[in-house]
Amino acid sequence: MNQDNKSLPVEEIKVRVDYSKTCQARYIAHLDTIDVICKALRRLQLPYAVTQGCHARPKISFGPPLPLGHASFCEYFILSLTRTADAATLHESLNRELPSGMRVLRVTIPYTEKKTGNFGEKLSYRLTFSDSETANNAMAYLLDKDSCFAVERKGQTRQYCLKDAVLSVKIAEHDGMPILEAEFVQGQADVPSVSKIVTALAGHLADQKDSLKLIERISLIELNQKQEISSN
Repeated sequence: MNQDNKSLPVEEIKVRVDYSKTCQARYIAHLDTIDVICKALRRLQLPYAVTQGCHARPKISFGPPLPLGHASFCEYFILSLTRTADAATLHESLNRELPSGMRVLRVTIPYTEKKTGNFGEKLSYRLTFSDSETANNAMAYLLDKDSCFAVERKGQTRQYCLKDAVLSVKIAEHDGMPILEAEFVQGQADVPSVSKIVTALAGHLADQKDSLKLIERISLIELNQKQEISSN
């Protein structure tokens, strides 16, 4: 036997799974979401590739963390398999294993990653309010070029400005409820995450913050170059 064959690397096939997190599943934290998905993959006995080392785990990567309490229709993970699988069968099987509120939207096999660098993400959000006055207040705050906020962490205070993250904001209506449709950039140097922006917005709204009923991440696009923020 040729001993060199033992060390030949196994060809890995990448799979992308897009899924949603809504209803009560939006209160499953990011690390718990990873645990839920990894357990579902193990129960399905998929031929996934594993990492090296003492604590082998599936070779899997996830998209940007979804803040606790936010719903999303654009979550994803990328898994490496040692042999191919049927996309339709995997789609159906995963949906049987995932908890209520988490649903697989599509499975892509094989998946080719196109990311060429870490330039952050462009995100579309929908914020549903119970009244138009608060929705307009929130829009004015997000579009104000002078809107800034401070975040304190580990004894240090860092200043952020919304103009570095907010691409656009407009008001729409759904089922009689005012909705803010907003686009953000995050994941770039000195640019606040959407999670920090929503926290700052709640602070700005003060007693009106309970009017913000639902926060939904609608789409997420990984950027291949630095996003230029246009003046609002």
